[in-house]
Amino acid sequence: MDAGRNILKDEQCRFARLKSAQHAAALNLVVYGGLTVAELWIAQLAHSRALAADGLNNLTGVASALILLWGLQVSQQRPDSEHRFGHWRFQTIATLFSGLIMLVVGLDVVLDGYHGLQAWYQGKVQVPGVLAVYVSLAAGVAMASVSLMNHIRAKQLDSSVLRTASKDSFSDAATSGGTLLAILGAKAGWLWLDGGAAIAVGLLILYAAWTILRDAIFELTDGFDTKKIAAYRQTITQVPGVLGVQSIEARYAGDAVLLTIGIRVDPTMTVADSYELGERVERKLMDAYDILDADVKTYPADLPPEDAPQDP
Repeated sequence: MDAGRNILKDEQCRFARLKSAQHAAALNLVVYGGLTVAELWIAQLAHSRALAADGLNNLTGVASALILLWGLQVSQQRPDSEHRFGHWRFQTIATLFSGLIMLVVGLDVVLDGYHGLQAWYQGKVQVPGVLAVYVSLAAGVAMASVSLMNHIRAKQLDSSVLRTASKDSFSDAATSGGTLLAILGAKAGWLWLDGGAAIAVGLLILYAAWTILRDAIFELTDGFDTKKIAAYRQTITQVPGVLGVQSIEARYAGDAVLLTIGIRVDPTMTVADSYELGERVERKLMDAYDILDADVKTYPADLPPEDAPQDP
């Protein structure tokens, strides 16, 4: 099958989805930027380590939004002689960089919280000002709204980039809520909560970074969901003329999927008929799933299995 033909067939639809995801990421950038400036500024005035930690956490949102915007922009470039399948994987590369930034900032926030607990133990902690309460409350509401928006748009557009943004903003909403409780606790006399909450925020950032890095590395190393493979196999066997599925190789291309499939056919089938059968298999898969291209190869049913590519 001609991979380029299928990419060109639906590239306008895919590029439109990328453009919509880009608009959502731009809105994330504006919200994160405003919250970062407000929280870091008020944290200095109100003497709150927890609020400063939350501000640094939102700084990762700024960096992530910038990187995701870059990845979405590059992904919209058309296939060329060096990238026959396009630039779709730059979305995944962008999420990888986003996770790395979160990892570094998470470690820094944990370290800052540790220093905060040391300061509390030495009696050098100041009670956070009332401004910290209002800012952390506003940040929590804003992050919860952004997380909900990202979640809805990710489902509508089936966008891995927005799923990453949704996961990031959800952890940010949770950490902002924890920051608010820590500041209120510190104002009530539990001064150790300020540094303790900073550590908790840092650990949440590290967990979110780990999940994002895990998923990005899984995709970039050609990992694939075995349940989806099973679903593809079941769909292929429903096509009349397919006597068996020899092999299925699948890999992600950003939000889409590339497949190389081996099917078993009647040994007496002509080349033209086997080509047409391969076309029907490809159309069946592309109608049922978000598949960028399916390269279908045919093998005579009486060919020994070891003489053709097989699934691991």
